[in-house]
Amino acid sequence: MAIFLYIKKFFISVYSIFLGFRVTLKNMFKKSVTLDYPLVKQPMKERFRGMVDLIPPDCVICYQCIRVCPTAALELAHVTKEDKKKEITKFVFNAEFCCFCGLCEEICPTDAIYLNKMYEVVYFDHQDMLSIDLMKADKYKFLNEKNPSCKI
Repeated sequence: MAIFLYIKKFFISVYSIFLGFRVTLKNMFKKSVTLDYPLVKQPMKERFRGMVDLIPPDCVICYQCIRVCPTAALELAHVTKEDKKKEITKFVFNAEFCCFCGLCEEICPTDAIYLNKMYEVVYFDHQDMLSIDLMKADKYKFLNEKNPSCKI
């Protein structure tokens, strides 16, 4: 009786190995669906929400993006000049708080604030992530140097 159990287990083992090989051989000659990631980058979809970005001349300083942000990830300050024109003095984005919901982008009346297509986001210092100055043109420069195909 024990010999039959031994033979049965042997044939089940051999059968399972051949099942595994069958799956391997079936997929071995198909076209690969993966990318050679560091060299070939996946283009982002139209609705992808990346890092918050700003076009400073288009901002009308309405503070709607600040009010609608559920996590208070944006901070805006301005001064009124003598000719009653407003000028932004500070527009800071805290990437640690942001939940990338896109509400700031939706509510902006002039489309000055938007979520760019950056998906490779790496910071070397945690403090850099806490206060990204959206008024600077090169705010994501160190991130974009490693990914020149990424359009901000």
